[in-house]
Amino acid sequence: DWWHGRPLGDPSDYTENKGNTTIYGSFRIITDKLRKLNPKATILLITPMQRVDFVYLRNPKNNAYGSYREKNGQTLEQVANAIVQIGKMDHLTVIDLFHNKKLPLSQLVKFKRLKDPKTGLYTQFPYPAFVDVPFNPEADEYPYPPESIGLTYDGLHPSDAGNEIIAHQIVKQFKKRHKA
Repeated sequence: DWWHGRPLGDPSDYTENKGNTTIYGSFRIITDKLRKLNPKATILLITPMQRVDFVYLRNPKNNAYGSYREKNGQTLEQVANAIVQIGKMDHLTVIDLFHNKKLPLSQLVKFKRLKDPKTGLYTQFPYPAFVDVPFNPEADEYPYPPESIGLTYDGLHPSDAGNEIIAHQIVKQFKKRHKA
């Protein structure tokens, strides 16, 4: 999990099954378990999509900055690239949401409604203008009203529109598999 700071590790953590101390190693545990449960199952890896600032609807104190910054010295893009690499090494299909041009940072939310530090008035800041505008979960209104919903509804979790793009990619891969 990128946000919780699990180190990326390196491809040998996957190929040599070195355990769950790295992202590479954790993926090996997951793919091995899936193969054990159903040796004939098709394993489809999906990278995380980019994210802007996440603010949980039911608890605004639960919030996190977006993938435009490193977390614990690594980027979410590095995690996505590792998943792509695992797919190549293990001949698994990968749906790369992180690099999907239909899921850009600029469209994840239409704006983030925050107090303008200069005026104190609530203002609709589009990405990337909101990146350095502070949000105080104890005093400020929830920053993602319904009209701000883009491809996510909270900066992280896909909205109906975001889910439609993701579902299309998954269905496309299933159709390829059934043709083969």
